[in-house]
Amino acid sequence: MTDVAGTVTVQAWVESPFQLLGALEAHASGRLGGRLVVLPRKGVEPLVTAVAEVTRLGLPSGVTIHLPSGAPRRGGEHLAVGDAFSGAVHRMLVQAPPRRLVLLDDGRATRRVMNALLNDDVPLVRPHVKQTAHRNVLARMAKLRLRRMIAQQRLRVITALDLPAEVLRSAAALGLPIERNDFSWLRSLPETDHEKTGPDKTVVLGTSMVANRLIKAQPYLAWVRSLADKGPVVYRAHRRENASTLSPLTNYPGIDVVRGLIPAEVSLRGMTEGHRVVSLPSTAVSTLRLIAPQADIREFAVPPQWWMPDVPEAARQVLVPDGDADFLEIAQHSST
Repeated sequence: MTDVAGTVTVQAWVESPFQLLGALEAHASGRLGGRLVVLPRKGVEPLVTAVAEVTRLGLPSGVTIHLPSGAPRRGGEHLAVGDAFSGAVHRMLVQAPPRRLVLLDDGRATRRVMNALLNDDVPLVRPHVKQTAHRNVLARMAKLRLRRMIAQQRLRVITALDLPAEVLRSAAALGLPIERNDFSWLRSLPETDHEKTGPDKTVVLGTSMVANRLIKAQPYLAWVRSLADKGPVVYRAHRRENASTLSPLTNYPGIDVVRGLIPAEVSLRGMTEGHRVVSLPSTAVSTLRLIAPQADIREFAVPPQWWMPDVPEAARQVLVPDGDADFLEIAQHSST
């Protein structure tokens, strides 16, 4: 949409705190137009908390955030979305696509999305989620729509993730622009006192992989406890974690469980060289390395015996660490 002054207004449909940050960063860097209207998905409590926090810190100029609601039924002139696997997004693409579309980051799932867009034989669905026949048909139709938009130069991707060279080459050959987000807006904000963690403690980023039945709970819990045995640990729970992981950790000596609904990229951005973060493969690792490069951030590969037996290889590959990862320290706490 363009107003009478000629300023482009972009709507951003966001379904998670990370997608919210991606929309704000893209707008602040001038990649989305003069005005941004953020449409948060209804029923996502961490998203409500994240909106309150970024509003408190100060939104970029030209941003309006609406109350949480259902998905837009029509894409309109200019739309940005974070979850290209979303059924709501697929329905909108099939029934009333936007004139121009921007795909924002949705964590490391962005890599799977890129593979689907660039390869005929990769479906536009989450590899670890069983799909109905109707859902598979909708995903195929949405993928065809996106491929058509690429051919018509109506689609762009904005990501903070390092994509493989072959993906960048294939995208360039198809005419799909890929633009980098370096979180410059978030890094420019003043430090916050919220959830400050002293350098004498290790921050462990919680994972949703147990709750999503991707990995076994017991070896994961044993690893977290082993870290606490070496020194105080702040366990920053993932928003999808439940009692299966949090209850056994809550009363363990040396572990301080924090139910952080504010994105780690916001609450941990003031870390210095004295801070240490450890995690299984997570988007937050990649982004925190951009936002707080001086901190000691370590990412550990998932040992093969931790995976649930029915997790497909495609899902495991999405959760491969960026660059080199320490495999030995975590593996010695593994069990079947």
